[in-house]
Amino acid sequence: MADKKELAACVLELVGGADNVVMATHCITRLRFNLKDDSKADLEALKTLDGALGAQVKDGQWQVIIGASVGSVYDELEPMLGDRMGGEVSADAEQPELQKGSARVFDIITGIFSAIIPALVAGGIVKGILAAIAAFGIDTGAGDFAIFNMISDIPFYFLPFLLAMSTADKFRVNRSLALCVAGSLMYPTIVNAVGTGETPLALFGFAVPIFSYADSVFPVIFGVIGLSFVYRAIDKVVPDLFKLVVVPALSLAIVIPVNLFVLAPIGAWCGLGLANGIVWLFSTLGPVAGFLLGFFMPLIVLFGMHQSTSPIQISNIATLGYDYLLPISFCHNLAESGASFGAALRMTDEKLKSAAMTCAFSAFMGISEPALFTVQVPNRTPLIAAMIADGIGGALTVVLGAKCFGFVMPGITSLPVYADPSGNPMNLIMIVVCIALTWVISATLSFALYGRFDKK
Repeated sequence: MADKKELAACVLELVGGADNVVMATHCITRLRFNLKDDSKADLEALKTLDGALGAQVKDGQWQVIIGASVGSVYDELEPMLGDRMGGEVSADAEQPELQKGSARVFDIITGIFSAIIPALVAGGIVKGILAAIAAFGIDTGAGDFAIFNMISDIPFYFLPFLLAMSTADKFRVNRSLALCVAGSLMYPTIVNAVGTGETPLALFGFAVPIFSYADSVFPVIFGVIGLSFVYRAIDKVVPDLFKLVVVPALSLAIVIPVNLFVLAPIGAWCGLGLANGIVWLFSTLGPVAGFLLGFFMPLIVLFGMHQSTSPIQISNIATLGYDYLLPISFCHNLAESGASFGAALRMTDEKLKSAAMTCAFSAFMGISEPALFTVQVPNRTPLIAAMIADGIGGALTVVLGAKCFGFVMPGITSLPVYADPSGNPMNLIMIVVCIALTWVISATLSFALYGRFDKK
C-alpha cells in the first residue's frame, strides 16, 4: 500500500476508530496506540494489513510495525486524531490508563528517547564523517571544519533541552515551561561553577549542589516529570480567571528549586551509578556480558524494549566520548540481516523469498523489525540463528574493544561513526570484523537450520 494516508486510515479503522484511541505515539518503526476498548480492535487483520510489517499487543499497548516510513504514516494520523496524538494537550485532557511496573518504565523511556533520536543521529553521523576525514591526516578541528564540529556537538551539549521537550510531550505538560526547567540546569552561573569547587547559588542558607548537567540524562527528565505533577495540582485549585498568570509562575517557582536541590542531584547520581554498574558488569564478566546481551537482543527488540538502553548509550557518549553497547546493537542488525538472507536461499515460495531478501536489506541498513516479524518469528530457526550469531558478535566486540563514537542507528551507513576521532583506523577495522563474522555466522546457521524443526 503506497498511499500513506490510506494506510493510516486502515490502521485507525482496525484499532477501532478515532473514538477508541486514547493516545497515539510512535517510535522508530512502530505506531503505538493506547485504546479505550481492546475488543474493538482486530489484531489479526493488523498483522496481515498491506503496508504493515506486523502487529502485537504489549502490556496493553497496541503496536503496529510500519518500518522506516512510520513517521510519514503518523503524520497522516494527526488530522484524524487531533489531540489524541502524543503531543502537547491541555492539563486536564483524558489520560491513558497507566501501565504498571517495568512495563510503564519501558513505555516512558521509549516515549522520551525515540523523539530525540533524529537529532542525536544527525550529530553522530557528522561526527563520524569528521573522524573518517581525520583518519587521512586532515585537521578537522579548525578552519572550515569548525562549523561542522559545532553541528556534531550541539545535540549532546544541549541534550537537556531536547530531553525537556520530549519528556514534556510524554507527560503532557507545557513545552515552554519544560524548557525553563532545562534552562535552570544550563544557567551560566551553574555551568561556570562546575569543577571550581564554588557554590554560587543558595536558598534560605542552603547551597545549591553543582553538577555538570550538559551531558546528563536523568536530571532534566526528573525535573520535567516533577513539573507535570506540580502543574496539574496547581491547575486544579486556581480559578480559570487567574490560571494563565498564576499556574505557570507558581509551578516554576516550586519545581526549579526542588529540582536543583533534590531531583537533579538524584538524577546525576543515578546516571553515574548506572554507568558505573554497566562498566563493572562488562569489566567483571567481559565477553560473557557481551554474549548474553547479544544473544537476547533479538528478543529485547521483539518485545519493544530496545530503547531501554538508550539512556546508557547517550550518557556514555556524552561523558566518555564513546559507547560500547551500540556495537552489540550493530551486530544484532547484521545478525538479523544474515538470518533473513540465509532463510531466503532455502525458501521455495518466490513471494516469501522476495520478502525475506527485502527484510535482509532493511536490517542491513539498520531496521531489523521487518526481518524479525516477517522471517525470524514465523520460521523460528532464523531467530535461533540470529540469537546465536549476535551472541558471538557481542562477545567479539568486547574482546576486540570495539567502540562507537556517536549515537546512530546501527546499520551499515553508521560505519563512519566508528572511526576513532584520533585518526587511528583500528577501531573501524575491529567493528568491520565483528559485523562481518556476525553476518556470515547468522546466514550460515539460518541456511543450515531452515526447516529443520518442521521435519517429523
